[in-house]
Amino acid sequence: MTITAADTTGIQNYIYGSNLLKHNVGASELVRRATQDWVYDELSGLGNTNVDAEGVIDDEVAIERDDLVSELVYAGGGNTVLIFQSTELAHEFVSGLSRRVLLEAPGLQAIIASREFDWKIEALSLVVKSILEELNRKKRDHVTSSPLLGLCVTADCQYTGLPAVDMDKDGRRISAEVKAKEKIFNDAHDRLTHKLPMQGYEIPKEFDDFGHTKGEFSYIGVIHIDGNEMGKRVAAIADAHPWPEDNRLYIQAIRDFSRSVEYSAQEALKATYQQLISCINRGKISGEIPITDRKIPLRPIVMGGDDITLVCNGRLALTVTEFYLRQIMAKPLKDGKPISARAGVAVVKSHYPFSRAYALSEELVKSSKDYLNERRAPPHNERDLSAIDWHFAVSGAVLNLDQIREREYKSGTGRLTMRPLRLGSDGSDWRSWENFAHIVNDFRTKNEWVERRNKVKKLNEILRNEPNAVEHFLTAYELPALPEVPGYPDSVRTGWIGDDRCTCFDAIEALEFFVPLERILK
Repeated sequence: MTITAADTTGIQNYIYGSNLLKHNVGASELVRRATQDWVYDELSGLGNTNVDAEGVIDDEVAIERDDLVSELVYAGGGNTVLIFQSTELAHEFVSGLSRRVLLEAPGLQAIIASREFDWKIEALSLVVKSILEELNRKKRDHVTSSPLLGLCVTADCQYTGLPAVDMDKDGRRISAEVKAKEKIFNDAHDRLTHKLPMQGYEIPKEFDDFGHTKGEFSYIGVIHIDGNEMGKRVAAIADAHPWPEDNRLYIQAIRDFSRSVEYSAQEALKATYQQLISCINRGKISGEIPITDRKIPLRPIVMGGDDITLVCNGRLALTVTEFYLRQIMAKPLKDGKPISARAGVAVVKSHYPFSRAYALSEELVKSSKDYLNERRAPPHNERDLSAIDWHFAVSGAVLNLDQIREREYKSGTGRLTMRPLRLGSDGSDWRSWENFAHIVNDFRTKNEWVERRNKVKKLNEILRNEPNAVEHFLTAYELPALPEVPGYPDSVRTGWIGDDRCTCFDAIEALEFFVPLERILK
């Protein structure tokens, strides 16, 4: 038989290179179709297979014993793995899929790898591992093809600079790539709407539909979430099926795991929308975020199993991320353990370069991962944690995260930030979402702070100085004790844990970007 694996590369610029939401959504839909829908179509064109046009796999049929010419092992997390009865069939599939990507998704880079194997004497778990390694090598070594810029006099696309092939509804010149993204947008929007419990509400089609108010709160949140150690969990499934006689059991196990990841992500997204809708009162979420034309200010861009990108109103970004993480952490996957994840939240002005906002969210995901690695190592030895990091790009400065933190969030040898924060604190580390939310809540709701907003803002400037300066400031203006961090009694006077970490700076900075998602009783 022949095993084939398909994936895409260079999708960051392909999906996030435009500041128009319909281009981002259309690009994401084309990526999904290239690795799912078009795969199913090509398989059915070859003859009997185990998957229908909707991607529903029939677990009762098997390529080694039934009259199948091909079998979809799984499609999820960006990878699609298939088995064919012969190399010729695999080549025919690759040719058909490649042609379709070239014609219907111009600019999308597909990567495909194939190899022969013997079902009876080779462990499929090892074969899949080897083909995915080859696929990753191809992705690393892939040189993005240069587009043909025109062989005659051409006009350029006003979005990409490539040769224009048409005009959009606003009279702008567009390239074949942009035309494909715009063409597919409505289908993608309808598919998403039908999957979600919208209860008469709608999903935004433009960034301007995210419930912005004029002035200082015209921000969007770009949320990127990635599962922790998912590769190790996939490898563990392979390790549990090391022999050729395990091949069918391995297929079922990896297929069930992939399904459970997709299901967990979808249910978490549904629960998040339901929560937002339950918080609406008098046309506003939690009394603060306006609902414009019944549009809920949240939209997924990419839903690839444990790899998720969401966009929402900037003031909802932190609490939406925390709520979503809680949902995916709540139930175990098919291997018996829940998902743990790392999240990065970039809150940027609504017309900030979207590709840069996404890149910043990826940097924040890496920061969360570094924190989790620290907690996994001795002496902590903690597992199955989730973490969240964020940045408010209110200045519009385009710097990488390390430069931003070094320039704006250090005081002497200490750090002004609590973040990244863990979710589900067991008391071993005070840098938890629970402690952060408690501190924010004190500043948001206690009268002695609510009535002295100017002093709260001034406090954030004082926190940049040594702890003694904070004590003098609190005394001079007869301010109350700072919110307490359990286990560190001095922090109520100084706002610091020793001279290493500040307890209140993040919370004060987040005050205007923190909207609790509390259900409204109706």
